[in-house]
Amino acid sequence: MDSQVLLHISYLLLVGASLVRAILPLRIFAIASGLTAVVYDIGIDQLGMVLWEAAFTIVNVVQVGIIVNERRQARLSEEENSLRQRMFNRLSVVDFYRLIRTGTWISANEGEILTRQGHPVSRIVLITDGATAVEVDDKIIAYCRQGDFIGEMAFVSGNAATATVRTIAPSRYLMWRFVDLKKLIEHHPDIRTALQTVFNRNLIDKLSRESAPEAELVN
Repeated sequence: MDSQVLLHISYLLLVGASLVRAILPLRIFAIASGLTAVVYDIGIDQLGMVLWEAAFTIVNVVQVGIIVNERRQARLSEEENSLRQRMFNRLSVVDFYRLIRTGTWISANEGEILTRQGHPVSRIVLITDGATAVEVDDKIIAYCRQGDFIGEMAFVSGNAATATVRTIAPSRYLMWRFVDLKKLIEHHPDIRTALQTVFNRNLIDKLSRESAPEAELVN
């Protein structure tokens, strides 16, 4: 095969890599391009370029191995898979696994306080089962239910809690500490985008409910 053909194939594979959004196919295209370039450089006796192209290929092979290993480890429980399908279906399984593992699943008894009015907030809570009451000045003004976030506005704004939120039944929730979640989304923009989307969707849902106490959440 003409060595120039190999060069063109290598470039075409790089173009293909740039057009692919999914990371694994992108890496595979890059590996194919690197291997083709290695063969081309050997054919024209450019050993220096062989080393660079080999290094490029090895880096991508290692990254593919990491991706495959992450996908193998990203096994979700039935509860976690249900949550992903219901609220985070735009996240890949691997990114959702990262999000879940950053948080902690907690089963709470009735009467547990999740936020206290006027106090700093250090965690976000996602109710997956049970119910909570939202109190302002010791008066119940709303209730939270499955799929509602608590503390997300404080996470975004850094302000203290605007209400006290307490469980009114045995409940199950997923909790993330602010410091851990901020660190996660700094390194994974897709997770940041997904969280912003579900925060906005939940806020719209809260605002669209009837003005009865069981409908609205202001924390």
